[in-house]
Amino acid sequence: MQLLTSRCIHHVRSTGLAVAYVALSLAAFFKPGGLYAASPELKYLTPPGGQRGSTVRVTCIGDFSWPVSILAPGVEVSPCDESGKMELSIPDNLAADRVWIRLYNAQGISTAVPFLIGTLHEISEEEPNNSPGNAQAVSDESVTINGILQKRGDVDGYSVELTSGQTLVAAVDANSRLDSPMDAILQVATVAGTVLAENHDAVGLDPRLAFTATKSGNYIIRIFAFPAKPGQKIFFSGDDDYVYRLTLTTGPYITHTIQLSAPQTDPGEVELFGWNILPGTTLPVVPFGGSTLANYVEHESPGDLRNAPNDQLGLVFGMGYAGCARVRLVSHTVTSSATTSLTTSNLTAQTDRKDAMELPPSNTVTGLLRTPGQTDTYRLPLTKGQHITIAVESQNLYSPMVPVLRLNDPTGAMAAEVSETGPPKDAVISYTVSDDGDYLLIVGDRFRHGGERYFYRLTVRVEEPDFELFARADSLVITPDKPTEFSITVKRRGSQDGEVGPIKIAAIDLPAGVTSAAVASQPTGPTSTEVKLVFSTTGPAYSGPIRIRGTVDQPKEIRHFARTPPKHAISFEAIWLTVLVNP
Repeated sequence: MQLLTSRCIHHVRSTGLAVAYVALSLAAFFKPGGLYAASPELKYLTPPGGQRGSTVRVTCIGDFSWPVSILAPGVEVSPCDESGKMELSIPDNLAADRVWIRLYNAQGISTAVPFLIGTLHEISEEEPNNSPGNAQAVSDESVTINGILQKRGDVDGYSVELTSGQTLVAAVDANSRLDSPMDAILQVATVAGTVLAENHDAVGLDPRLAFTATKSGNYIIRIFAFPAKPGQKIFFSGDDDYVYRLTLTTGPYITHTIQLSAPQTDPGEVELFGWNILPGTTLPVVPFGGSTLANYVEHESPGDLRNAPNDQLGLVFGMGYAGCARVRLVSHTVTSSATTSLTTSNLTAQTDRKDAMELPPSNTVTGLLRTPGQTDTYRLPLTKGQHITIAVESQNLYSPMVPVLRLNDPTGAMAAEVSETGPPKDAVISYTVSDDGDYLLIVGDRFRHGGERYFYRLTVRVEEPDFELFARADSLVITPDKPTEFSITVKRRGSQDGEVGPIKIAAIDLPAGVTSAAVASQPTGPTSTEVKLVFSTTGPAYSGPIRIRGTVDQPKEIRHFARTPPKHAISFEAIWLTVLVNP
């Protein structure tokens, strides 16, 4: 039996992968009454995030034997002697708003747990702080607080000093980005307890608000929560896993950008949108993860018609700015419209159907329903036989807009119409063009609402022959005694030019002693939608990432890697392989 090295290697870097190797004892390898011990279980981390350029002491909460190996792409990790403790060093230029932490041993790997990355100074919650009289004083004008609602009825309070006219932004990350089982409420109150502002469910179940003080003095920011999964009783809830990050700032806070997409070849700069940001302020778009996360870059959920298989993610962030924004990087045209600028009130090009903006496919534009009842109109020059996808995204971007989408043909008759299409309530039309000519696309809000935050991303794309591969799991365990099957789902995308031909699907980056024969997905028949790879081993124990690649030659050469099941609406290309050996 091959064991991992018995010494601890600190601060390991390898193509963006930081891994700490630690000893595994025979007791950890053998399972009482069975052949193998269990793989580690990681539930959550405290604190659940850290500041760029800092080193954070983190506690792992779960079921595991310490020491254990740690997978932490994007950061440097140093395991501590104390069980469950480690230090994470975050690069000051890390182009990511989160990284994913996993624990593994010779038997397998845990699920991935998010660790959020911020730009502000960070502090920890200090108890007791559950009443206005003992609220924790916060002296920093911009800070992120890591806290826990530890028990039923817990209310955490923070005291801040504001001057008249100052705008305080308060934002919570808990359920939506940390899987914390809480539905939080955020309030701004006077020291006497009078509620001045409140928010609930701004970003999924997480609250976010901006409060402008009308007079100078102390204000109390308090957070409490209900269970994310409601029951028959109503009460303030809390537990050890009710972890949260509360950002408080009177400085700039980024919520999103205009544009919401950028070209892959030259992303350039985009205008910032949020609170306490001067109009016209811009920051560059950088590829998500950069070289640090080259092997573990996040991808938007696969199989979604709203984006093409080769779309990528970009990030907009800056030191001194709270918050950040994700931007989609696309290979087609990104149209910049003057009507989407935050500094102009000219809406004619989109609201006047007689002078609608021309948007030839494939193209993406950012829109904004500034006023209640507003509808935006676009003129689409289309060709008979084109297979087009039209998508309006807002809800998945945390815009309050509930989109309605209508497509009229050149005669003025309705060709297609769709309201929100289930989670995340965005509107998508898949349409084969019946006649040449100019089609009118009308975009509105289902409830005829509007305002400065009713923004959306509109994509009109001609579908081309393509495919996507989806792994059924993000990890695989194989043993010497029998071959192991691993299922891959195949999704083909067609167009007027036909569909892709046979797809060769093969596992790559396999370790010594592990074999897996390539398989073919044919255009028709059972293998057109699913194939099974078979893995066998005659080699030593192994723990590490592999990838599964699909290659097609017709009608053109295309290569894609299988992506893992979505988690927080993202997926990865790396699949973790564990090779067991007979004891």
